[in-house]
Amino acid sequence: MRKMMGIYLAAGYSRRMGVNKLALPLKHSTVGSLGLENALSSRLDDIIVVVRKEDDLDWLDPALRGNTKNNGLNLVRCGTENHGQAESLKTGIKQAIQLQIDAIVIMLADQPFVTKEIIEDLINQYERFDPPFVAARLQGIIQPPVLFSSRVFPSLLKLEGDQGAKSLFANHQIGQGSFIDFKDDRLLFDVDQIKDYEKAIKYTSS
Repeated sequence: MRKMMGIYLAAGYSRRMGVNKLALPLKHSTVGSLGLENALSSRLDDIIVVVRKEDDLDWLDPALRGNTKNNGLNLVRCGTENHGQAESLKTGIKQAIQLQIDAIVIMLADQPFVTKEIIEDLINQYERFDPPFVAARLQGIIQPPVLFSSRVFPSLLKLEGDQGAKSLFANHQIGQGSFIDFKDDRLLFDVDQIKDYEKAIKYTSS
């Protein structure tokens, strides 16, 4: 059995929002916790949650915060997140390598509507075809979440500054991967600014 783990990136500074967007209330929880709850209900063996060194975890649901290991969470603090988003990603990758993980699913904490089904679609495609990566795609544009085989880990560790994993897809740098196309933009919606948060609230009430 292949061992698969999620890397949940939650080490951003919410600069465009002006407040900690992950702690904003949404539905029955918070922006940051909704997607994590869905990921925990999937077939992922464990989830690495990468946070800032000084994060007080006020965005994390109290039920998860009190006993992270028993909930399948590995909380990892990144002390170099101010050097760019690649740093928090690499922090998670290094942890996955130590745990001898076969594949990871990279998720963003500001995507509250990523469902268990989306994650398992990525996993099923990977298990069937064994590509170097399986990426979600919306209107032809690659969006998180993305599954990466451990074969890609060395390339991910070379990212610097604000480079995201998507920069590796150009010119097939990491081989020919697989894509799953989604039509509902709400599923991959990310909360970046106040107007996005207001839109997210409308999504939960419709």
